[in-house]
Amino acid sequence: MNEKLHTTDLAGHCNEPTAWKILKETTRQLVERGQLVVAPSLIVIGDEGNFTLMDEATPQAGFDAPETAHARRTTASTAWSIGATMFYIVMGRQVMNGKGGAGQSPTSKLPYMRSEWPQLSELVQQCLQYAPERRPALQDILDKATEQCTRCDDDVRRGPRFKAATAPHDDGQTEQDLAFWPENMQP
Repeated sequence: MNEKLHTTDLAGHCNEPTAWKILKETTRQLVERGQLVVAPSLIVIGDEGNFTLMDEATPQAGFDAPETAHARRTTASTAWSIGATMFYIVMGRQVMNGKGGAGQSPTSKLPYMRSEWPQLSELVQQCLQYAPERRPALQDILDKATEQCTRCDDDVRRGPRFKAATAPHDDGQTEQDLAFWPENMQP
């Protein structure tokens, strides 16, 4: 069986390092090729764990910027599509109550993905700005993704972080124990 996997298969189950890698590799291809169409169904997962943007121009619905219905695609509308794509891959659902750009208005609240991933969440919010001139340039998205990909790789190499040990109280409990379980435990 030689079936291709797409990033739609990761939707809702994507970790932070993978999200940054998808963003970096996809945006690099957009910058290099000048291609303007992006959606989760157009990003193929390679056998080596790489992500390749397909050349097809028919993405799944809901990933076009608000202005795309009335105008041609631009790099600003592509930035919006990148934000909507990353939101879908990470969260498993489309932005603007599943309506994508067609459901966004100038007063729409921008979604925030995850508080434990502030850099990615804030970049996606910037991409999803209603006004095209407020969205980041593709090169800026690529630079941020490259920087964060390097940070994630370094974090993985260093291994998991452990909480700092705290001094025990008179009763043998630590501050960390007390924060977890406020009542005294009996031996």
